[in-house]
Amino acid sequence: MALLVTGLSGCVVLREGGQAAEQSAGATQAYSEVVPLPESIRERGYLVFGSQLASPPMNFPDGKGYQGINVDVAKEIGRRLGVQIRWKQLPFAGLIPAVKSRQVDAGIDLIGDTEERASVVDFSNYMNQATSPLVQRGNPHHIESAADLCGLPIAIVRGGVQLELAEAENKKCEEKGEPVIQVNQFSAPGDARLSVQAGRTAAFLGNTPVMRYIAESKATRDVFEVGGEVTYQRQPIGIITGKDRRDLKKSIQSTLDVMQADGTMDKLLEKWNLQDLALNVPGPETEETEAPQ
Repeated sequence: MALLVTGLSGCVVLREGGQAAEQSAGATQAYSEVVPLPESIRERGYLVFGSQLASPPMNFPDGKGYQGINVDVAKEIGRRLGVQIRWKQLPFAGLIPAVKSRQVDAGIDLIGDTEERASVVDFSNYMNQATSPLVQRGNPHHIESAADLCGLPIAIVRGGVQLELAEAENKKCEEKGEPVIQVNQFSAPGDARLSVQAGRTAAFLGNTPVMRYIAESKATRDVFEVGGEVTYQRQPIGIITGKDRRDLKKSIQSTLDVMQADGTMDKLLEKWNLQDLALNVPGPETEETEAPQ
């Protein structure tokens, strides 16, 4: 097992699940070469990844197959480990149970690396997640950051971490003597998005990769844009594997480390306009707010 002390772009990379960077030995050590898969997986010739497979630009249907940043990452992992990748579609809430019960070998989606999750599965982190506001094209309310939301109606998905951001901003609004944000919670992202399109809410606070995809997609770019460049609630996301499959985690983690070191991960993130969410890019304009998904 080869280890290499690294400091990509002079920044600490959070690699281990649910730990602060300064507490993690893995934050300063990375594999310098790929660790082969367990023999049983090599013999069968494929890895099974579980995912929602319905979250552009992470992973979504494309003809008879799938595309997205997560699909590209998984394919590259399979190529370097010498196996095929097979997909099993699961609801988000079913990913951890499926990994623990070995219905799938690994899970990949917008899976935030939290202490609670890291207590039951292992994480191999590969990029960051964040929150951004989606607004009407033309940005009629001139929203460039969360500070511009005071007194405005906004949309969030019920149960999402964006409620924490809205509540934190409301305290700032009150301190400034401005009206608080009017928070509207929706059961589905599509409903939240439609509320912005119809003008009932001024912004939809959602996952940065998804908000950007909506703003750039040919079908919706004339309707929406992202309000400003600032991102919030930045947090690593990762590939999850069972606690009883540390050998598999080593293979996946080592492959990701080599992909980070040789620039492959940066190229994949750039392909999907997510380069500022690389693990080694802290983002000077990013509001560092913890965000378990």
